Amino acid sequence: MNLRHYSARTWIISNPRILYRILKGFGRALLLRKNTLRTIHLLPTFNCQAKCTMCSIAKFKRGQENALSLKDYESIAQQAAKMGAIAVTFLGGEPLLVKNLGEIISVFKARSFFLSIVSNGIAFTREMARKLRAAGLDAVYFGLESLDEEVNDELRGYPGQCRKVLQGIEICREEGLQAGFCTVFFPGHPERYHEMAEYCANNGLSIALPSLAGVGAAEGARAASEEEYEQVVGLLRKYPHLSADWAFSYYLHPRCPSGKEKIAITCYGDVLGCTLNHISFGNIKREPLKKIWQRMGQFSQFRKNSGRCLAAFDRTHIVNYLAPITDFPESPVYYQDHPGITPATEPRLFADES
Repeated sequence: MNLRHYSARTWIISNPRILYRILKGFGRALLLRKNTLRTIHLLPTFNCQAKCTMCSIAKFKRGQENALSLKDYESIAQQAAKMGAIAVTFLGGEPLLVKNLGEIISVFKARSFFLSIVSNGIAFTREMARKLRAAGLDAVYFGLESLDEEVNDELRGYPGQCRKVLQGIEICREEGLQAGFCTVFFPGHPERYHEMAEYCANNGLSIALPSLAGVGAAEGARAASEEEYEQVVGLLRKYPHLSADWAFSYYLHPRCPSGKEKIAITCYGDVLGCTLNHISFGNIKREPLKKIWQRMGQFSQFRKNSGRCLAAFDRTHIVNYLAPITDFPESPVYYQDHPGITPATEPRLFADES
């Protein structure tokens, strides 16, 4: 794991602004022992054509206010760049269903971010690839769970989705976009991930391996075991082109980035630690992004240096902070409404509220 997984990512050194932010992030971590925001996951829509059995945002509520405007995205881009962020990933829902996605991408490209989308590929076309690349998109990660069409389409809830993804990969190659798979690690199916990783190794593709968490449509899923965590570690060691966001940090060791080096922002402005941690710590329409991020840094779970994904592998976090959310009809849950987050249990978090 660690740096060898990033040696092939030439975008890291191809843009002087990104390189400067990265060096500053390493400096703050290794010399000052301070966090630096590195990655933002944006959810510009909750709409989707598929019905994935593991959809993490299946319970995300529609905002009572208007969705983020282009001006809001401009503000996020400006604030995040000042905070040191280097990459923005658009997820959903299905981001390709957002009509002005190209405009939003252009806003972030103007601030020198590396830009990628995670897409189910259903609406992906050559015309769209050209349009988004011209707007500044760098990479497309297609959600694919298996090369077995029957298995994949059952998990993704859309017949023919596997074929659409493979077609999308070819379009990306021909149109100059980086491409890869985004495959969710389901406990109990290690053979599936070896097959996917081997396919990517043989075809010059990257593969991201987020882990299944018991949220959204997967609330009934069991937590991964220690043995299954070690299976993921083994995959990361064997395949340099495979990545998990907790496997690398500015501290040069595995570290869950949620609320520290990574945040997620919904289309209604709620700011979460990541798309698997459905606790909102504020809204960018009402507070500066840095203030919300600093508040998150006082949360006990984000303060600890877990060397694995909190939402998938940390049993204390799962039992005390994710399980109680299943009792709520909608997500995300504001931190002050979470039954386990109180001034008594989280005095540092509530210190700035007094």
